Amino acid sequence: MRETALRDHPLDLLSKPLIEHLARTLDRKEQAILLLNRRGYSNFVFCSSCKHTLQCRNCDASLTFHKTPTPSSHMTTVTGKHMEHGYAMCRHCMAQTLVPRDCPLCGKRMTMIGVGSQRLEEELGRRFPQARVARVDSDSMASQDYYRLLREFGQGHIDILAGTQILAKGLHFPNVTLVGVVSADTCLYLPDFRSNERTFQLISQVAGRAGRSEKRGLVFVQTYFPEQPAVKFAMAQDFDGFVQEELKHRTACDLPPSWRLGLIVLRDQKHEKVEAAADAMRQRLDAIVQQRRLHAKIRGPMPAVISRIERSHRIQIIVQMPDAGGMRRLFSVLRKDRPIRPAVKIAVDIDPVNLL
Repeated sequence: MRETALRDHPLDLLSKPLIEHLARTLDRKEQAILLLNRRGYSNFVFCSSCKHTLQCRNCDASLTFHKTPTPSSHMTTVTGKHMEHGYAMCRHCMAQTLVPRDCPLCGKRMTMIGVGSQRLEEELGRRFPQARVARVDSDSMASQDYYRLLREFGQGHIDILAGTQILAKGLHFPNVTLVGVVSADTCLYLPDFRSNERTFQLISQVAGRAGRSEKRGLVFVQTYFPEQPAVKFAMAQDFDGFVQEELKHRTACDLPPSWRLGLIVLRDQKHEKVEAAADAMRQRLDAIVQQRRLHAKIRGPMPAVISRIERSHRIQIIVQMPDAGGMRRLFSVLRKDRPIRPAVKIAVDIDPVNLL
């Protein structure tokens, strides 16, 4: 594998070494797979003057810009004009909206920040106009189209396949000799203790798509943080080294698998109501732990990472316990106890896949 530090190419989606090796791969009539684990064209629509970011009206989240080949509807936005070839979409409630060309707050021109798989496909088409490029992600196709496109790629009708994590595993194409991870940092530093694990897994899986026959494979990993453990161990294909390092960190922080973790999320459209319910839940948990003499760490209540989804405010409480038996006893008592008041929707997830 080879790594390319993006700080040496801060404005480039594709680094110079990756572009050069893509050109050589195409010259040899071989194929390439490029992974960028973000859908859409751009992650944010942003005003560089007043720093306003286009937000979802239903969720505490920014909108992703999606480009379209044909002009969008002639509806007007609050500023009177909109970007014609595209729309903005929320990944949580799936709401769509036109994108104002000018900032609704200060009137200056809006700009795009961040890149997605659509932008990668466009860049590849610009850099390699003679190459046959196709994009694979959940936005671009139904399942039958996905399998048709993979069949065409396997038959050699496509030169470069670009897309999201859907490309990372389970694919075997003997003529693929180059794999590029366009941004290995996409999942790093998310407020989720499994982010390192996901990054290591994604790099390792997609790297396995290259050189699956007698032809030698080459893997490029573009990153701003080449010394980050998940990236470093994935580059070295050192599974044992990564596991030891990650387990050391999780044990020090009392995280799974050494401890068990319970995530309680309370939600309601009225913020004051869910806040009061979360306080009542914390008091109930503290009382059970004290009465049953359980060993537990309780954090919160605190706003969820995405504090509002589909107009419902979300507050979370995290419970950490050293064994599964104690966790079962805690939630068994909680379930049999009187209902929390005021009444709100409550979800409990033990050892959640993610904390987002």
